[in-house]
Amino acid sequence: MRVLSSCFALVSFLLIGPAVFAHDGHAHDHQDVGSDDETNQTFTAVLLESAADNSFTIDEKTYTWKHRSDLGVQSEAMTKAAIPGLHNNADEDPETGEVVTVVAKHGLVTLSEDLKEWKLIENQDPYFAKRMNAHGTDCFKLDGKVLWAFASTNTNEVVVAQRGEILGKLKKPQGDEFDNEVVNKYYLDGGKFTPCDVVWLPEAQSLIVVTGYTPGDYVLTAKFVDGNWQWIGAAWGGKTNLGGPFQTAHGVEVDNIDGKETVIIASREHGRIYGFDESGKGVSIPGSNEQKFIALPKGSTPCNVSLTDSLTSDAAFLPLLNALPSTNKVAPVLVMVDGISVGNLIPASFDGLQYMHHVHGFRTVTRDGKLFGIALSWPNGWENKNGKRNDGQTAVFEAVEVSAN
Repeated sequence: MRVLSSCFALVSFLLIGPAVFAHDGHAHDHQDVGSDDETNQTFTAVLLESAADNSFTIDEKTYTWKHRSDLGVQSEAMTKAAIPGLHNNADEDPETGEVVTVVAKHGLVTLSEDLKEWKLIENQDPYFAKRMNAHGTDCFKLDGKVLWAFASTNTNEVVVAQRGEILGKLKKPQGDEFDNEVVNKYYLDGGKFTPCDVVWLPEAQSLIVVTGYTPGDYVLTAKFVDGNWQWIGAAWGGKTNLGGPFQTAHGVEVDNIDGKETVIIASREHGRIYGFDESGKGVSIPGSNEQKFIALPKGSTPCNVSLTDSLTSDAAFLPLLNALPSTNKVAPVLVMVDGISVGNLIPASFDGLQYMHHVHGFRTVTRDGKLFGIALSWPNGWENKNGKRNDGQTAVFEAVEVSAN
């Protein structure tokens, strides 16, 4: 792979700024520390000390990421809400091209099709602006309507909406809904329910929900039955210490592999990507090993998966919660093709984005044949408490092909 580096020489410095607080409902291994103290703190910004590699190579073409500071403009209110509480992912509306998410204590927002500006949805249900967030987001069509589904870790539910109107909520299962009696017993016995991500399977006509922030760590199925969203059908998974495959099933996506609808799941804590059919049977995906998973580079903590076929080869973009040894103490977005790392994006290496230490969400979109990525970062309360500032931020990047000359 030909490696091209961005030219950034960044040094550590002291910044006097407002306190940055933890978001609600977090369940990462390093817990947040919140505060209501609005007094100023002194932060030491631990920044990159060497040039960062923000390139990737696919089909012998090399691209470098360019931060488009002219895109993704936010209101002051959205910026203020995002700094302490952006625990999110986003998705693209299949009809309007808007990029959709919910910012806790701000509301349901969309990034315009031209990617220029984030705006609050008009006349939205006030529930969106309360404690709800969009830890996982999926936009899909059902019966001719475009629906938006959000996995909210703050309120422990999956919310289905048509723009600003909430159509249904999937709360904790009762314990008699699924084909898997182990999963049923878990919920019957009072097991915790915290949905991490959600995706619609158009062929199976099902919502698939992952619940990695729980002792169960199960994958659940819901369907629209008799006018209501209901838990029903397949459920599978479980943590490795219980004989399952997962260590925090955190992100879920759907792909078509060899003509079959395939559920792609990012298991965060051990850095693996799995493939399953709609019933939970493990399937091989490009680049997977005999155990039917892709092992990411050591230390990878994938939060979500964004897939694109806009380039010649299908590619997966994986935002990581934590840094790798090669990424200068801040997290990258890995670019993968057939299970092989072909490059990355390091948002914190760009001027003005030095506090995007942890990449929680990443959504790729194509505009006029060009690939763009929308990155969403998560603020770690422990780091902020200990003087290493990081913010919840969004940023838009363009993948620019680099001439061989």
